[in-house]
Amino acid sequence: MLEQNPELTPETQALIEKAQSGDADAQCNLGVMYEYGQGVAQSDEKAVEYYQLAAEQGNARAQCYLGLMYEYGQGVAQSDEKAVEYYQLAEEQGDAGAQFNLGNMYRQGKGVAQSDEKAVEYYRLAAEQGDARGQCNLALMYENGQGVAQSDEKAVEYYRLAAEQGNARGQCNLGLMYINGQGVAQSDEKAVKYFRLAAEQENARAIFILAYCYFRGKGVTQSFTETKALCEQVFKDPLLSFEAYELHDRAERFEQSKPISALREEILSHLKVSKNGTMTHYTAFDVGQAILLEKSPFRLGHINAVNDPNEGKLLWQELGYEPEEGNPVFIGCFLPDSDSLNMWRFYSKNHLNDDACGCAITYNTERFFDYRLMKDQSNHTEQEPRVPSFANTGQSPQESAAFYRVVYLKDNFKILGQGAKKLQADFKKLKKEADKFVGNKPTSEKLQTLAWLLGPLPYLLKDANYKDEQEHRVIVTHLDYGAKEIKSEDPDFANGKAPRLYLELHRDDHLAPIEYVTLGPKAPNKEMMAPYWRHQLASKFESQLKRRKDKPLNINPSRCAYK
Repeated sequence: MLEQNPELTPETQALIEKAQSGDADAQCNLGVMYEYGQGVAQSDEKAVEYYQLAAEQGNARAQCYLGLMYEYGQGVAQSDEKAVEYYQLAEEQGDAGAQFNLGNMYRQGKGVAQSDEKAVEYYRLAAEQGDARGQCNLALMYENGQGVAQSDEKAVEYYRLAAEQGNARGQCNLGLMYINGQGVAQSDEKAVKYFRLAAEQENARAIFILAYCYFRGKGVTQSFTETKALCEQVFKDPLLSFEAYELHDRAERFEQSKPISALREEILSHLKVSKNGTMTHYTAFDVGQAILLEKSPFRLGHINAVNDPNEGKLLWQELGYEPEEGNPVFIGCFLPDSDSLNMWRFYSKNHLNDDACGCAITYNTERFFDYRLMKDQSNHTEQEPRVPSFANTGQSPQESAAFYRVVYLKDNFKILGQGAKKLQADFKKLKKEADKFVGNKPTSEKLQTLAWLLGPLPYLLKDANYKDEQEHRVIVTHLDYGAKEIKSEDPDFANGKAPRLYLELHRDDHLAPIEYVTLGPKAPNKEMMAPYWRHQLASKFESQLKRRKDKPLNINPSRCAYK
């Protein structure tokens, strides 16, 4: 007879007695109680012990649960192979949960050879038994054409079966099929209906998509307030939180002024450089060496360190207001041409200010933005709850993750170059909307808000005197002063050294975005620098270079004839 434990309820005590007498169902149920700490002290080890006892008696549910314990290493040493073994035992008895789990193992190639066809086979077995998760995953396989002929109609059929059982993922995915018109007649209203059902079950993805529906006014009355409220529900989700911060920020701007915010996005879209080319940074030789060999992060400088006296002011002059400083602005300057004599003269100087003595580092425009603004990875779900912010996450919003071409202006705000007519019209509209926004008596607060609404636009306009540069920029404007990402150097007043603020772009693989390096026409010892750098790179970063496979990091001298 089992000794009575006064801390346990009579029902739990009775279940333990039954389990210890060899009842397989009782053993399985007791295992569940130990796994989740229901009525007993939580213990994965005890859970495994009772699942094992029941599994050995052929209890399919216990075999499935024991498989899960092995898959996730709870109470036992993790083993995908053992997980598959127990899932198969349960599946042979027709256990739908085990069939679903086996489908996952085959889809991911865990403990078995990867096979989409086998995954579909097991998802289908589970789906035919009414398992909502199996129905949802079978729908996904149909939608993507994995292991089965692609069919949006079949995907909708199985998503609907899962959704009707209250499966939140099925409801969310069915909503996406409606919003995209895949396998069904397109309907924003029906999409929103299913997003709402999933959101009521706290499905983070459905909540976020619903927020976007409110932002765009798709299937609902447009509401930036509702967008922000829904985004705030997703701030803690590890997969969606950053996108939620970004959408919240956009909604906040559109709430202040929809016309100005829409024009800002339209202009930036027009100036954005496509991510399928290269961008080159001309720099001093010692900076190039540090970036290559010391894994030194690429730096964006504070806008006030730029030597153009009209920097950031031309748009404000056109709008008719004095510029108001808001968030700090950091820029990196690049050029589409990787071997330009003019650029060697302007931007590739040595410590004595001799030109053409440096190097040019050419970056891939797609891989360039795979960086963090803080050296160590940071969890953006753990931000302070005060105000939604991108700060202290180490990440940049999409608007900052792009190369933009600079627009050059003649007197009277006449735009030169590509797309001048469209840009001229957009900036004319922007001036009208800015006047409406600030009113007849502009306050400092209104002008600061206008600066925030304009974002990086003032820093993409330059005087036509600089047009030979054809400069392109990366601009980061989303940080507050005091943010952890911002680095600083103290001034040296005795020697006339100015203080510095800058950002560092950190990468685990610092060579990944570099396409090639060009040595300046007057680079010192350039005949030996290329082999020396190649040797150093091969010695220090062999694994990074291997990852480049068929794209070696070439280092070549300039072809410009310099006099």
